[in-house]
Amino acid sequence: MAKLIEPSDNFALLLTSKRDVRCSMQWFAEGGKYPPRPANFIEPLINGERAFKAVHEAITKAKKSVDIISWGFDPSMRLIRPASERLGELLRRKSDAFSRKDGSFTDPEVEIRVLIWKNALANFKENNMPGDGLMGSGGTAMGSGVGSTSAGAGSKENKDFNDYAGPITNSAAVLRDDEDAKQFNRAWFRYQPPKLEFRTRDYSLGDRINIARHQMAQRGMTNPARTYSMTDFASHHQKMILVDYESPEDAVGFVMGHNLLRNYWDTDAHDYFSTLRHGFAPWQDLSCRVRGPVLFDLNENFMKAWEKAESSGSKFFWSDVRKERKAEDFIAPAKRCGATEMAQICRTQSQEGDRSILESYKLALAAARNYVYFENQYFRYTEFADLLRLTRRKLKSAGWKRDFYIFAVTNLPPPESKETTHDMIEALGKGQQMPSLQKKTSGQRDKDSDLRKSDLEGVNIHVCTLTASAITTQGTKYKDIYVHSKLLLVDDVFFTLGSANVNVRSMEGDSELNISVPSPALTQQWRKHLWQLHTCSEAAERDGMKDEFRKWGDLMDDNKRKRADKQSLAAPLIEFFDPGEAGIFAGD
Repeated sequence: MAKLIEPSDNFALLLTSKRDVRCSMQWFAEGGKYPPRPANFIEPLINGERAFKAVHEAITKAKKSVDIISWGFDPSMRLIRPASERLGELLRRKSDAFSRKDGSFTDPEVEIRVLIWKNALANFKENNMPGDGLMGSGGTAMGSGVGSTSAGAGSKENKDFNDYAGPITNSAAVLRDDEDAKQFNRAWFRYQPPKLEFRTRDYSLGDRINIARHQMAQRGMTNPARTYSMTDFASHHQKMILVDYESPEDAVGFVMGHNLLRNYWDTDAHDYFSTLRHGFAPWQDLSCRVRGPVLFDLNENFMKAWEKAESSGSKFFWSDVRKERKAEDFIAPAKRCGATEMAQICRTQSQEGDRSILESYKLALAAARNYVYFENQYFRYTEFADLLRLTRRKLKSAGWKRDFYIFAVTNLPPPESKETTHDMIEALGKGQQMPSLQKKTSGQRDKDSDLRKSDLEGVNIHVCTLTASAITTQGTKYKDIYVHSKLLLVDDVFFTLGSANVNVRSMEGDSELNISVPSPALTQQWRKHLWQLHTCSEAAERDGMKDEFRKWGDLMDDNKRKRADKQSLAAPLIEFFDPGEAGIFAGD
């Protein structure tokens, strides 16, 4: 039998059968539209304070163009807290060339395009553009200016936080009674200057039929409610910004988990209460800033999406300079920024049959030999759990004896998603962390039990959530930190980051955009920063996963005791546990 080779920083090892291996750079998806590109300079942007400041600086420096795609958009938000200009003011200022008395201009005239998803029915549940209103009239989906999931929303029972979207708390809103912001948004959506164009997009009937066909081909009619939800409420969930693409020396892009909404702003500290968050709960989120040839693919993705959302009143068109740019034009400027990496823009784009994010995840999970780390808003794509188990099964049958570690940081699910979350963690042997659902299935024949036990031998798994705590005059208080991140790390070798959640919707239906990068340096940078935030201690080196896993377990046990005794937590990390009675943000 051929000796198995431990993966190094330079290649991955994929086991294709019991006695056959293939050594190759198999981190990159082959089925996507965009190829891997060399020489990209990539900077992690952890949490909103850092990410939005970088976006503000890039837009402020813009000389030619600013292109924005997002799921949600709030013109009244301030990217730099507490007192920078509003996002809408910044965009207007950059698109207008104000003249001075001497004939000079305060800023170059910049073309700005903003493209946001809008679905009239979905807006009644989540208003992702506070102030846009009916047909762009201003206000809420009904055009009134206020509403239960938009401006002015909030729970009267909760004195500290604005529970602005019911049990999920993942909608756009402005601070309760912030009349200035409400009025600003209504006015902004009614009028944009000549060099600023705002468009919305949704799915056509044909697009929805294609999504439904894919779901039925993959899963039949086993879950018609999910198929209906994915087709009728499919969302354009990509989040990207591109600045000055026409000028390679100035060009910069952002691949984001953050939406352009005020509740996405927070610091690394995730304080229990912060006036800078405008009343919203703590929020964990990730983005990155990019330079280099992948900007070519971000531009192509934007141009195609913008043109598909074509309106009869287009204000301006693509310049010849922009249309003639090539990927290699961005190599030299990126190299002048520092060390560069191979990278690939991956998407879920169901209209084009592009599901390269799913392919990227599958390749990475199949290649994992030491650890995987999920930090994701959702943890409910059971196929990934099955793949991890299948990979361990094949490795063990070939004589691979090393332990393996799975770390997952996510949220407690809302009621409608408890079963799919339970399916995921049950497949990883952690179903007891949702006891109400575990009880429902107890006594039923579990044909997978023995195989699951065998597959998971030597596999060590932590599923966790994050919580902020504070000592107040009313005693110690706790509040869930909402995890909106969409990050996968593998073996300190590879990461993928962007807008895609670990669920069926993101992997197969909605439009999503990620960047996938095999980079030991950047993967370690992500892991060490994030794990230090979550555990309040230095993260171990790559070979120290056994000790790191034990440290996480000890910390969560300690936090469980502290919470029982109404003490402040030692660090935000706590064990995922959903008894069934409460969903997200069921704080004390």
